[in-house]
Amino acid sequence: MDSLVLCCPACYCGNWEPALAVRRALLCRCAQCGLLGTTEFVTGARTTEDLYDVDPLNLAIYQEQYLPHRLALYTRVMPHLERFRKTGRLLEIGSGYGYFLEMAHRANWKSEGVEISPYCCQVAQERGCRVQRGRLQDAALVPGVFDVVVLWDVIEHFTAPDEIIGRCHGLLRRGGAVVMRTPDGRALAPTLHPGRIAYRNLAYPANTAEHVFHFTPQNLLAIVCKAGFKECQIDGENPWNERVISGNNGWVLAGRRLIMHYAHWRAWPYEFVLTAVRE
Repeated sequence: MDSLVLCCPACYCGNWEPALAVRRALLCRCAQCGLLGTTEFVTGARTTEDLYDVDPLNLAIYQEQYLPHRLALYTRVMPHLERFRKTGRLLEIGSGYGYFLEMAHRANWKSEGVEISPYCCQVAQERGCRVQRGRLQDAALVPGVFDVVVLWDVIEHFTAPDEIIGRCHGLLRRGGAVVMRTPDGRALAPTLHPGRIAYRNLAYPANTAEHVFHFTPQNLLAIVCKAGFKECQIDGENPWNERVISGNNGWVLAGRRLIMHYAHWRAWPYEFVLTAVRE
């Protein structure tokens, strides 16, 4: 492949090979560790800036199609964060419209966020959330004070996820944890199974083209271990009420729901949560 810009964040290899496309999004594969990337981002043909240009219509779609499933996730994982509570300080990177920060605040966390989208920041701040607008690298945050740093369906949107994870390590106190959820790249593996082909291209994930990298648990573990984290745990539980089925066409939605039901029954990869502790 020509005009490469990004190195693999898991193994630092700069050699990418073409991989099968997903829903017309061209993918490439690290020749050394197998991490998948979206070719437009890896080659620098596209940046992530357009992903943050959202408006009230995007908020309405999010509230209808995504929010109930996100709230189900937040409700399930919130009790697991308690074992890391010491100072009570929690940071969310990519805090969006502030719904997780709001839930964390109700659970007596001193929650704050960093969010690059101006409109998301505005909505979250109007709802009473503490949110800094901008990139994590530029945020005014005191190192070594947070009990927990969370990233919900965010790490796959960064062109330098290894730098973001390294920054998380520095923000945490000793014994604090970073907790991330991301789509499971194993679902995008080449296959001849008709059901898996349908799942790969029609149901999971609906926004593959917006993801810079497509991590497997092994890929992401490699990055967090290099950043100095220990006691890493992978949670591959994916209850039905946490699965997003998006779309505006009724027939498309019905087809995706049918495929997703089958994938859920077969326990095919969907998303995973990684928890890693700073010692």
